[in-house]
Amino acid sequence: MTLFPIALYWCAAFWGLSSRKPVLIWLFFVSLPFGSMVVVPTVLTGGLSLLPATMTALLIIVKQAMLKRSGPKAFATLALTAPGLWLFLFWCVAVVVTLFAPRIFAGEIQVIPMALVDYRFLESMPLAPTRQNISQLAYITVSVFAVFAFARAFSEAIGGPGSGPDLPMLIRGLMLSGAIVIGTGALDLLATQAPIAPLLDLFRTANYAILDNVLIAGGAKRVTGLMPEASEFARLTLALLSALWFLRQAISDRHLQRQCRSIIAGLVVMLVLSTSSAGYVGIAVFLIVVVVEWFVRASRLEQSILRRRGIRREFMIALGTICVLSAAILAVPQLFDPVIDRLNALVFTKSESLSYLERTFWTWTSFQAGISSHFIGVGLGSTRASNFAVALFASTGIVGFLLYFAFALTRLLAPIRSRDPQTVAVANALKWSFLPPFVVLLLIGTTPDFGTFEALRWGVLTTLALGTLHAQSPHRFQARRPGPAGSG
Repeated sequence: MTLFPIALYWCAAFWGLSSRKPVLIWLFFVSLPFGSMVVVPTVLTGGLSLLPATMTALLIIVKQAMLKRSGPKAFATLALTAPGLWLFLFWCVAVVVTLFAPRIFAGEIQVIPMALVDYRFLESMPLAPTRQNISQLAYITVSVFAVFAFARAFSEAIGGPGSGPDLPMLIRGLMLSGAIVIGTGALDLLATQAPIAPLLDLFRTANYAILDNVLIAGGAKRVTGLMPEASEFARLTLALLSALWFLRQAISDRHLQRQCRSIIAGLVVMLVLSTSSAGYVGIAVFLIVVVVEWFVRASRLEQSILRRRGIRREFMIALGTICVLSAAILAVPQLFDPVIDRLNALVFTKSESLSYLERTFWTWTSFQAGISSHFIGVGLGSTRASNFAVALFASTGIVGFLLYFAFALTRLLAPIRSRDPQTVAVANALKWSFLPPFVVLLLIGTTPDFGTFEALRWGVLTTLALGTLHAQSPHRFQARRPGPAGSG
């Protein structure tokens, strides 16, 4: 039975490789919530866990680079011209540092090993080459080249049979991922009451610790869905929530808007049920970004009457929500005591927990390792941190650190060359939604791998900034259902 999900995945994967339709893109969206499942048995990979999203991204790279006409030329153009050049140089630095630094500095620098085997609390170990150097290099290679693959996929001609994925697919794909996250989270929560745990265990086959039965104070279960732990579940949930919240402005069809709002509401519930302190911090950052973006939109004098009405409606909804909560607090203050107690335990007194001390020790030790290496870095997979920026610096040195963030800033600050308001809305949504999950990565990111979800973001933004995506008419963002003429 454990091989059934693997067989199902590979049937879809081979179909995607041979089909002219964007099956692999859809498979990627479906794969995102399955973060504790392997698609190749670990006995065949030497213990390396190949996850569905990573493997699907690799297959998209293969299809775009090798199975498409002029694929190698297109990849070379993306990698050797700005802004992709920054990312390609980052990868080159990561490869060189990973191949040589663990041997050059072996035994001279203290690190926190990626594989915590026989690991005692708050204890570092001397640097040494390990199998994790190769596995982490493989992961980040997939993430880097997936940026170019997604950029090429979204720059293909749109509209005819066999055409590449389009922006409506991006929105619907993220909605599909969100729906699966909600479904798997609900099943994980029900597993404590119903005998469905064996069904979920079919998808929990990764060769690392899977913390799916952790209880917090009071006996409440931390919801993990099919991710390895609550913090990872919260990070994915927050990333999808943030993206869909801002992408909803690019949807013109009311039926699709209602579906998107329902998924957003479900993701909020799942994020709260994850009881992840990093996720709760992410919620706060998300709310701040929402307010800032709202004021930016409200300050634009060129807004149409329809847009201004939409902003006023959002303001009235927000004001009404605040008034209802304030009235509830004044009327029944003890009603919120359990919530306050849980927030106090998970966020405000988090610094007193053993988990916080352990993760802080990881981050500090890795940061010192980066400095002790003369800012060269100790190589991917050599040390574990609890902060993405520190992990990036410690693993690839100051050069790799600067190159990656130079690429990220160019993507976030690049203007969008399009007169289509909905294309611009998608680009702005991807930019505004970057910060909340990034802050979570700064709290829990153990490796410098930015992941395939961010690769999708960077790939689409690269295509939109270069102006290679054909302008689309508004009807392509409407649901394809029977209706009056001109409704899509």
